[in-house]
Amino acid sequence: MTIVEALKWASEQLQTNLKETNKSPMLDAELLLSFVLKTTKTNLFAHINEPLSSEQSDQFTQLIIRRLTHEPIAYLLGTKAFYGREFEVNSSVLIPRPATELMIEQAISLCKDSPPETTFFLDVGTGSGAIAITLATETAISVIATDISKEAIEVAKRNALAHHVDQKIDFRQGDLLEPILLILEKLKKHKTDCPDQVIMDEIILCANLPYLSETQWEKTQLNVREHEPRLALEAGSEGLDYYEKLFQQIKKHRSLFPNHLTTLIEIDPSQVTRAIDLIYESFPSSYPEIYQDLEGHNRLIVTHL
Repeated sequence: MTIVEALKWASEQLQTNLKETNKSPMLDAELLLSFVLKTTKTNLFAHINEPLSSEQSDQFTQLIIRRLTHEPIAYLLGTKAFYGREFEVNSSVLIPRPATELMIEQAISLCKDSPPETTFFLDVGTGSGAIAITLATETAISVIATDISKEAIEVAKRNALAHHVDQKIDFRQGDLLEPILLILEKLKKHKTDCPDQVIMDEIILCANLPYLSETQWEKTQLNVREHEPRLALEAGSEGLDYYEKLFQQIKKHRSLFPNHLTTLIEIDPSQVTRAIDLIYESFPSSYPEIYQDLEGHNRLIVTHL
């Protein structure tokens, strides 16, 4: 089988069997064959009539078979691009979405005048570590990142090592803020004992937590519902269970945080009103600001607490 024959066969299989959900069968075929041959798409077409080895043909066939089960391309390739960098992904973590880059841009904007030695990012629900690692790479500020999934933390640590920021990020396994409360308690005690020494003066908390409602989850595309972790996507009847819990945790332990505390949360556009209500329930005097993604959808809420 030559390269052109392999592409034709694969695109026909994908077109026929995934026509409801796959809008780019040839692109999928090109990406997967380039991956098998360890080459670029440009080089692929420069050698379009060259034959595949038996091993290459078998590997490509297996990837197409997996794709026919709606498995996402990112999982088949084992990587996904985010903010100009490649991140390892597997079925233990959510695949990073372009819309989340808005959170990165706003977080960087917020810290432009903040001294890096006394400012920290918190990335709650880090998953692949894409947010934490991007912030650690793009700024001089250190990051504390949490996730309830041990497997996700392992993926995030490998990504941090690959991007040479493993020394700037403290990964902690646990439920939302619980893994870092002890850190905050120690810093609070240190501030009491040494009032003239400032260790943590500002926290910028980023959270891209699960926000699909149960109904939305049941209606998601098969490549999402059958392959991406439900734990990283679905959050109760309104899709806001985790954000409600997060703000309750912050309220309960607000005295442990520095005075300068800002939260950035990603939401579904339909949740804006209810999400803001949740914030007001815990912090009545706060002022949430709404930011839109590139498609003009309300996607990010930034709140100074």
